[in-house]
Amino acid sequence: MKEIKYLETDDVFKIFHEHVLPNLIDEWKYCPLPMERNVKNWKWEGKDLPRVISLLEFDEFIQNNNLSFKKALCINGRDDPEYEYVSCSDGLIVNFEDDCINHDVQRLDIEEKGFDFCMLNQTLEHLYDPLSALCHICDHMCPGGILYFNVPVINLPHGIPFHFYSGFTPTGIGTLLERAGFEILTIGQWGNKEYIKILFEEYDWPDYRKLINPGFSDRDHPVIAWAFARKPCTKGEK
Repeated sequence: MKEIKYLETDDVFKIFHEHVLPNLIDEWKYCPLPMERNVKNWKWEGKDLPRVISLLEFDEFIQNNNLSFKKALCINGRDDPEYEYVSCSDGLIVNFEDDCINHDVQRLDIEEKGFDFCMLNQTLEHLYDPLSALCHICDHMCPGGILYFNVPVINLPHGIPFHFYSGFTPTGIGTLLERAGFEILTIGQWGNKEYIKILFEEYDWPDYRKLINPGFSDRDHPVIAWAFARKPCTKGEK
């Protein structure tokens, strides 16, 4: 694994001003929720609302950039709903939850490399060393390969004892990506004060039906963050 990069204060400000602030979702973008898009196998009913919003944003980024992939590194299987929204010709499943010895993402060392896409959702909070995980993933990707993940900004304890972080800020995931050797493409976030109230009062993850204004994005109360990043190409590579 390559040497890990350290950031200066100016680097953090740059991440915040170039990738976090410009990508804040309009407060009313998903008011009302676009129920006509709830047509895939992964239905929104009974699902954690922030995952629905992040899924809609994932689909928008994929479509706007006309992305499709040949070889995906699928962390924790192909059950993530995002795979219904993106074309991947082939994929290798690495499930650290079922096989933490051979598929320890923090020390990932599988024979196959050259992946042009990798996705690991709601996972970094369950890794004691998320930076090492991202570094090893980067080592297994081809130049120009795309990484996507989403993480909680706040969360309830779960998966004990393998729950190490209650959440990551949008700027925080930007620093992890840059230190791991990725080029940030976009960082997004969504939050809702009403959702947070229900989350901690009921101690469960509410779906959209429990909120009065489920699609409203409250920028001062982020709940989930996500990022697209790319492994840089070296000189002479495309």
